[in-house]
Amino acid sequence: MTKGSPNNSPPKEQPSSKYKENNEEKELVILQLKKQVAANLWFQAIAQISEAIALTKLLYLREQSIGEEKIVAGVWVQAIGQLIEAIGVLNQLNAEDQASLYEGQRTAITGDWIQSFGNAIEALGGERVLYDELISNGSGFVP
Repeated sequence: MTKGSPNNSPPKEQPSSKYKENNEEKELVILQLKKQVAANLWFQAIAQISEAIALTKLLYLREQSIGEEKIVAGVWVQAIGQLIEAIGVLNQLNAEDQASLYEGQRTAITGDWIQSFGNAIEALGGERVLYDELISNGSGFVP
C-alpha cells in the first residue's frame, strides 16, 4: 500500500500559480480573438455597404429589371443586417453586466437573421435574372 489518501489515490495537488498564469493568458488570447472578430465584422459591414452602393449605381446606369432590383434590395438588407451584427458584437465586448451581454447577443443574432432575409431576397432576384436571361438571351448581372 502506498502513501496517500485512504482509497489509494495520490493526494490532490493544489492549483499551481502556473495554471493560473496559463488560464490568465488563455483569457487574454480569447479577449484578443473576440476583438479581432469584432473588427472583422466592421470590415465586412463596410465592404457590404460599399457593394450595395456600387450595385445601386450599376442598376441606375443600365436598363433595370425586376430581378436586378431585388438583388440590390437584398444586398442592402444584408448590409443593414451586417451593421446590426457588428454593433451587437461590439456591445458584447463592452458589456459590464449579464443583461448588457444578453442584449448584445440578441442584437448580433437579429443582425444575422436580417442578413439571412437579405440573402433570400438576393437569391430570388438572381433566379429572376437567370429566368429572364434564358428567355431573352440578355446580359443581366448576378453578383
